[in-house]
Amino acid sequence: MNWTIKILISILVFTQIYGQTVYEEILYENGEELDTFAYQLPENFNPDNIYPLLIAFHQWGGNHLSTFSTTFDEEANSRNWIFMSPFGGSSNNYNHQEAQEMVKKAIEWLMDNYHIDKNRIYTVGGSMGGASGMIYANNHLNPNEPMIAATASASGILDCERRAIEMDGNNSMTEWFGGNYDEVPFEYHRNSAIYFADSTQSMHYNLKYIPLYFDFGITETHRTHAEEMYQIMSGYNNNMWIDQEPAGSHGFSVFDENHVCDWLSQFELIDNPDTINVNLDQSSRAYWLEVNNEEQIENEFMRITASREIYQDSLVINIEQTYNITNNNITLHVMDNLYDYINLYYEGVSSNEYNSIGLTGELINYVSHISVNGCDFCITMEEDIIWVGINAENNLLTIHYPSDINNDGSWDILDILLKINFIMDQIEPNPEQNFLADMNQDGIINILDIISMVNLILNQ
Repeated sequence: MNWTIKILISILVFTQIYGQTVYEEILYENGEELDTFAYQLPENFNPDNIYPLLIAFHQWGGNHLSTFSTTFDEEANSRNWIFMSPFGGSSNNYNHQEAQEMVKKAIEWLMDNYHIDKNRIYTVGGSMGGASGMIYANNHLNPNEPMIAATASASGILDCERRAIEMDGNNSMTEWFGGNYDEVPFEYHRNSAIYFADSTQSMHYNLKYIPLYFDFGITETHRTHAEEMYQIMSGYNNNMWIDQEPAGSHGFSVFDENHVCDWLSQFELIDNPDTINVNLDQSSRAYWLEVNNEEQIENEFMRITASREIYQDSLVINIEQTYNITNNNITLHVMDNLYDYINLYYEGVSSNEYNSIGLTGELINYVSHISVNGCDFCITMEEDIIWVGINAENNLLTIHYPSDINNDGSWDILDILLKINFIMDQIEPNPEQNFLADMNQDGIINILDIISMVNLILNQ
């Protein structure tokens, strides 16, 4: 199914709940009803302002209006946040992949219609919904799509397989995952925040940079989900909170909504870390690394760890570990800054074995060519991706850019005069000239760039 948002019909219903206006939206795609969600705008809403978004996932048996019986809508209003509550296609389970896509489309609808701060999207949920924020977060790491800045779980069912065993089966999980946990185990693992029995088949690694809030009732049988996950994540995720004095019974009732929102508000999205350690359930992008693997081993995660460091005008990238990823299926979104050299290490490649790594980014079209240890024939261009053939002994990439602003082959006073005309708005630079003239890459052509150019000319 093409999940590109195509809102053919939009129905707006006004409802008064506890004195606040709640908007109900029905999403349509290809003429078919996709899902329903409800949202609330702050009382002092200004369409020109940018607003954080708080998403509340309902409990089992609830709907998109159920969360308005909590005080999270009031807390959001007091903080000048937009509040949203999805239905997720069902009252009895929305951890599964289709439901996650529905939630994503609801968020995208809000981002299309309001100024949502993409760096401050928070989630809360109770019971079934208590895990949904974490599950959505570890399944969505693409900076070009909605990502979660921090999430809070109350009585969350964090490991679906363990919970099914605890309950001696679960009809809603069987329905939405397509079978029991011993029949389709991968569906249970990919739709859980963590899989305790085998960490190699768990997506909790993906939550390294997402702050996690754990709460639960004092008598809950599955409170161990939160306690054990907290212990496992300690030292790996540096921003976690767990209730040391639990109260309440189950679900939203265990939350102190004010404390939850105070805690969430501390954090902003981390979407460009230097270290990546993830399990991917399907081909997708995780931060600056993308996997497009057509030969994934069925019902197993694709594992990849990588890191990067910047040294002056060079970028060092180390792909440290891969599993279930075949050659020539990794793209690095790293060409967003100016580098003269990239040192690329791929530990899974032997000295006599070649592998192709894709390079792309905002500045890729400004690169004239890339050579690998002087080899200009070791690269191929495919749309906006440069594929570089490397092995363990051949990994130094030299990046070449157009020579100068007026493209006469040398940096001199003519380039300075042309840049002055850009600054004075006498001449409109083309994209290539704009790129070259902005020498410090701060997005502005000004006197600082002229100073840099003078220094460049004097040092030639």
